Amino acid sequence: MVVTGAARRAGARGAGPPTEGETEVPKLGMGPIRREQICRAAAAVIAREGFAGTTMRQVADEAGVSTGMLNHYFANRQEMLTAALVYVSERSQERYQNAIEGLEPGVERLRALLGSVLGDDEEAVETWRVWIDAHGEACHLPALRAAIEERLGDWFGLVERGLEGFELPPDGGIPWTWRVDAMLTGLAIQALTARAPFGSGEIADAVVELVKGASAASVNGRAGAPAAA
Repeated sequence: MVVTGAARRAGARGAGPPTEGETEVPKLGMGPIRREQICRAAAAVIAREGFAGTTMRQVADEAGVSTGMLNHYFANRQEMLTAALVYVSERSQERYQNAIEGLEPGVERLRALLGSVLGDDEEAVETWRVWIDAHGEACHLPALRAAIEERLGDWFGLVERGLEGFELPPDGGIPWTWRVDAMLTGLAIQALTARAPFGSGEIADAVVELVKGASAASVNGRAGAPAAA
């Protein structure tokens, strides 16, 4: 294609990235790709700096785009942070679902779920760091708190699938999915933020033993119960 002198001059006038705060319009069809790119970059920054320490400039630098590009997709910083959490959640949900796909209910499925959640790869560690910080920051950001509540519904659904095959006793008002999550999350936080004398393998073992023990007690209790008159 021949570029005329007028076209070159027009191109020169429009060359260069948008100025700070100016909205940059992405190329046609690039919207979903750019949005995911920004959310992925935001997750990486949050994992390093925390929600409170993450800025639009840091995310733009991490993604290799201008702050104007961020302004095109997100109305403000809080909206971007919430979108990053949703991105991390959806990414991890897909990972966990794939880990238990096709497995029979029982110990094998539960261990597969725990193994995927407690992985020591970069993505798994980043997921934990983002979620741990999100819970603390949600006290100050209502939109983030709402996103957490919505995403936890899907997570508890996966935990429930992991518990299939176990005859658990009545939950006494605290669902078993919540009990398992509390133990798993509490131990994982200790492993990530303190000098805990255990790792992912020991955490998975502890959760499995909790569930197996409760299931065995429930079965034995029913077996020893007197028959109805």
